[in-house]
Amino acid sequence: MNKVSEELKFFHNDYVAFRDWLCLDIQNVTWQGKYREDFERFWQAFFDEDLTLFQISKRFTYLIENINVGPLESWFIWLRDKFNCYVFISRGITIEELAQNLHQNERDIAILLRSFFVEVFPEHEEYINRNFTINDILSSNKSTTVQKLVDDLGVDLTFSGSHNHEILTSMEVTLYQEWVYFVRKMEKDFKVRNFNLSRIKLRDNLSSKIQTMAQIFAFVGIAIFLVWAIEYANKTYESYLADKISVYEPQFRWENEGLKFTEETIADQEQIAQFELDIKDIENVDDSENFLGETLEDEERDEVESEVVLTSIDTLPRDISSADREQSSFEEDIKGGGYRDSRYGNTKVYRVMMNSADTDETRRRLSRLLDLYKVTQVDNVKPGLAVPGGFYYNLYVPRSHLKDFMAQVKGDDAVVIYESRTRTRRNPPGKNKVFIWLKTI
Repeated sequence: MNKVSEELKFFHNDYVAFRDWLCLDIQNVTWQGKYREDFERFWQAFFDEDLTLFQISKRFTYLIENINVGPLESWFIWLRDKFNCYVFISRGITIEELAQNLHQNERDIAILLRSFFVEVFPEHEEYINRNFTINDILSSNKSTTVQKLVDDLGVDLTFSGSHNHEILTSMEVTLYQEWVYFVRKMEKDFKVRNFNLSRIKLRDNLSSKIQTMAQIFAFVGIAIFLVWAIEYANKTYESYLADKISVYEPQFRWENEGLKFTEETIADQEQIAQFELDIKDIENVDDSENFLGETLEDEERDEVESEVVLTSIDTLPRDISSADREQSSFEEDIKGGGYRDSRYGNTKVYRVMMNSADTDETRRRLSRLLDLYKVTQVDNVKPGLAVPGGFYYNLYVPRSHLKDFMAQVKGDDAVVIYESRTRTRRNPPGKNKVFIWLKTI
């Protein structure tokens, strides 16, 4: 690939124009404006002044590689692709020039642009496929520009970067707890004068290894301390018992160093004969000096059983007809990895996050469930819509079948279910809204 003679640079006005062209639904993206400040911090930190297209491309790579939440990763991929298409249209450059500025393969850039323009002008799909296909390095389509498309088709460029059926323009990205922490990390990394993605990866890997080693040493240290503490406690208790227990041995009176026996007198014989042994007298024996019994008394033990919390489909409301009046029963299964809890709305929304190694089989299973439980789509969003990173379902589920539907959806895949409240229009009578994210592993 030839070196770029003059790299494209972008400034504040370019980012404002791109945002207008993209037609983001800021109210939904920021959850009715509640997290508007968090989103603006991200936008200002990412789209900095006087950046080349290649520098912006490296920043997008940083976002995608460092975020671990599937929907956020899909949203960043979508934003990157839209920005590349906007640059091609607004700067009037060729496919070859765009690929050189991005330091990417021309064929990959042509595929991206072809998909975008087919959605904008579906009636001219044949022409677009013919002029945005690059099969070899000698292809003449590398010099294709947006002006050529306008001249050949007689169309204008008065269209937005988003289409009516796109859902990512209004995706509530700021609801995720990871959003705030990730923006802080991004601001810190982007403040470095010479932003180096490889160096940041190396630093993060080294930091992760240091944390792992610190945890190992801490675990070993705690284990050694516990062993020493138990041994010390055992020795201390042993000494305590030795002091509390009195050991009695026969005591002999020695008149001298030699053993001397005396003969038994008649008086001693009479005294022995008069001694009566009564078993009842044993109870009157004074054993107050013997503390052995005290140490061997049974100790009364009070133990508290630990509580166990089980999460299953059975936690759905028992009376589905009163679901809108019950307090939320779904909580995040993994803390720090899901939706922020929002409770000021009056309409319940269920969100199902699925990971599947075989998305084709999962989609077929979901299609059968939609037919079985008479599930309908919301607005004009077709169930199973392909988005970057997976597939999206926006559904109305009959309330009488909600619990069975959720149980069937879960199946054998890795599934996390969230429940939240929103101020959007209320659900149709007898139905609940369910969003399903199916992510490809």
